[in-house]
Amino acid sequence: MARRPPPDEDDVSLFPFLSIVASIIGVLTLMIASVTLGQMNQGDAKEVVANAQEMQRIRKELDESEEAIRELSLRLDADQARLLKEGGQRREELVKSRAELDALLKELAATQKKAAEQKSIKIVIPELPEGQRETVADMQAQLGSVKERLAVLTKDLNAKRAPSQEAEVSVLPSGSGLNIMPSFIECQRDAIVLHTEAEPLLVRTAEAAANPKFVALLEKVANGRDTAIIFLVRSDGLDTYRTVKALCDANEVRNGKLPVVGQGRLDLSHFRKTEMPPK
Repeated sequence: MARRPPPDEDDVSLFPFLSIVASIIGVLTLMIASVTLGQMNQGDAKEVVANAQEMQRIRKELDESEEAIRELSLRLDADQARLLKEGGQRREELVKSRAELDALLKELAATQKKAAEQKSIKIVIPELPEGQRETVADMQAQLGSVKERLAVLTKDLNAKRAPSQEAEVSVLPSGSGLNIMPSFIECQRDAIVLHTEAEPLLVRTAEAAANPKFVALLEKVANGRDTAIIFLVRSDGLDTYRTVKALCDANEVRNGKLPVVGQGRLDLSHFRKTEMPPK
C-alpha cells in the first residue's frame, strides 16, 4: 500500500491577504463617502431637510384626509338610513293616498252612472208592422162612424133650447195626490183631446203616436218629478184609453185615469185654480 505523501511545508495561507484586501476596500468606501459628503453644499442639505418636512406634512394631511373620509362615510351611512326611513314613510302615505283615490274614483263612477240614469228620457214610439197599419178603408170606416156620431151630437145640440142648459161634467181634485201636477187627456171614441193646450186639441187615436204635441207631452211628464198624465175616459173611449195608456207604459210615463159619466163638456176649472201660484 502506497504511503500518503507528507504535507508540503512550503504552502502559503491566503487568509491574511484577503483580510488586507477587505480592509483596503472598507477604507476606500469610507473615503468615497467622506468625499461625497464633503462635496454636498449647504443648500442641498437644506433642500433635503425641506423635502423631508414636506413629506411629513403631506403624510399628516393624508392621515387627516383619511380620517375625514371615514367621518364622511359614517355620516353618509346615517343620512342613507334616514332617507330610507323617510322613503318607507312616504311609501306608506302613497299607498294610503292610492286607496283614497281608488275610493274617490269608485264614488265618481257611481255618481256618473246615477247621473246617466237620470238623463232626460227620449220617447220612442215603435213603428207598427205593415199588417197593423191603418189603411184607407179603415180611415173611411172611422170617418163614417165619426160622421154618424157628429150627426147625433148635432141633433142633441139642436134639441137643446139654450146653451146654458148644456150639461157639464166637473172634474174635482180628490184628497190623495194633491201634490201631483196633472196633465189631462180626454179619451173619446177613436180620438183623444189634449186639455194641456190653450185650446183643447183633438187628435185621432191612430195618429196619436206620431202627433208632436202628444209626444212632447209624454216627454215633459217623463222628465218631470211631480207630474202625471190623467186620462179622462168617456164611456165610449175605453179602447182609445187602452191604446194611449200602452204608449205611456212602454215609455215609463206616470199616468192614471178618471171615468167621465155622460157626454157633457168637461169642467177643469177646479184644477186650474189649484195650479195658480200663490199671490
